[in-house]
Amino acid sequence: MELLVISDAHGNRAAICEALRRQVRPPDALLFLGDGLRDLPDLPDGRTALYAVAGNCDGYLPFFTEGEERELCLLSLGEHRLLLTHGHRFGVKSGCGALLAYAAQEGADIVLYGHTHLPHAEVIPAGTALGGLVTERPIYLFNPGSIGQDVDGKGYSFGTVTLLGKSVLLSHGRIPR
Repeated sequence: MELLVISDAHGNRAAICEALRRQVRPPDALLFLGDGLRDLPDLPDGRTALYAVAGNCDGYLPFFTEGEERELCLLSLGEHRLLLTHGHRFGVKSGCGALLAYAAQEGADIVLYGHTHLPHAEVIPAGTALGGLVTERPIYLFNPGSIGQDVDGKGYSFGTVTLLGKSVLLSHGRIPR
């Protein structure tokens, strides 16, 4: 299963379209982590599922139904449980401790977040104590960076997550300015 992960578009729809175009084949899902829900293009191929959470800059949008959780999404895909969040609720600009504790509590083994605009990939080993729990399996922590703003002079960034059984591959891509 191939997942395209993007966050923090902030008005840059063209970069989202370019990230989609760069995929070897249409991804099985597009995971959007907030700040730019209005920038999401239609997915005409009918094959790519869309999962999205709202960021701190998204405000009210009719994208969500009344009463629906806007800032968190838990998904079960294959043998994995994914947690999608923008990250502002967990203070990720100051560290990911609260986010990881919540993920452990919810049984997530892949945690996807945005908000910092910086690409990040890390594996938290099985047996790590998080929020009073000891993890039974590794937790993959992943931030695709910003598809809308080039914060480090290396271009707009996005991520891909490949799931094959219990295996997880995380990677970042760049689109030049």
